[in-house]
Amino acid sequence: MRFKPWARHPFTDTSRKRAALRRKQRLEREAFPLFAAQIAETQPNEDAVMQDRAEKWAVQEVRDRNRRAAQWHKARQRLDALPATQRRTLKKAWDCAPYPADPVYLLDFLHSYAVGRFGLNSLPFSLTRTDPHGRQIDRFGAQGDGRGCFDPSRHR
Repeated sequence: MRFKPWARHPFTDTSRKRAALRRKQRLEREAFPLFAAQIAETQPNEDAVMQDRAEKWAVQEVRDRNRRAAQWHKARQRLDALPATQRRTLKKAWDCAPYPADPVYLLDFLHSYAVGRFGLNSLPFSLTRTDPHGRQIDRFGAQGDGRGCFDPSRHR
């Protein structure tokens, strides 16, 4: 089943982020010139702000990964609740889907099937194998097995 791993991007402390922080703090002080000294006293230093952002970034990354894992789990539960022939056909159709291999797209694909927007023999896309980004693999000399995905008439 197609799956696109979640890319990890660590927080990076850059000179541009620090310059933006200095600009933001300067504008906060300039907005109230009579209170500029008091505002400056309450503003945290650059290192503290960058450390706080790095910590919040890590927490948010964990939260996002957990949310995404829960969505994959929910999609797998929905697939597992289907009869075996439907499950096999939809899994193979998902391998050919022109959508990114993301749990939100899989959940929407399963929902569309559940509400009758398409049937097992009338899929809304051609049955050509796709990569995790939803791009066709077997076209224009791209590497692939050349067999396409499957014949839906064999999976009734």
